[in-house]
Amino acid sequence: MEKNKKEIIVRNILIVLTVISLIITILNFTYQVYEDLNVDRINSFLVNYVNGWVMWIDNILLYIFAVIYVVLGVKSKNEVLLKVSFSIFSISTAIITLTFIVNSLAHVFGMFN
Repeated sequence: MEKNKKEIIVRNILIVLTVISLIITILNFTYQVYEDLNVDRINSFLVNYVNGWVMWIDNILLYIFAVIYVVLGVKSKNEVLLKVSFSIFSISTAIITLTFIVNSLAHVFGMFN
């Protein structure tokens, strides 16, 4: 398979995974913002479907394909900054990454003391 074709396939998969990750993040943040209200439907949807195997598979595949896309982008030496930036953006949309960032900031500001 041609290098450029591999890169296109990895990019398209990464785009789909990023969109799924953004949807998961939006659903989780929506629940967090409105958790004082009656949000049983979104809570049951998150618990039963999204925050289970869908989130873990999406996040793991997103990390794998982001790293592969960075490697392919650096090897192609064409639009490297754009490809690396998109990979970093994709990784930053993952709910696991966002949770780690929020917990790190909470620790820095002493919220767990």
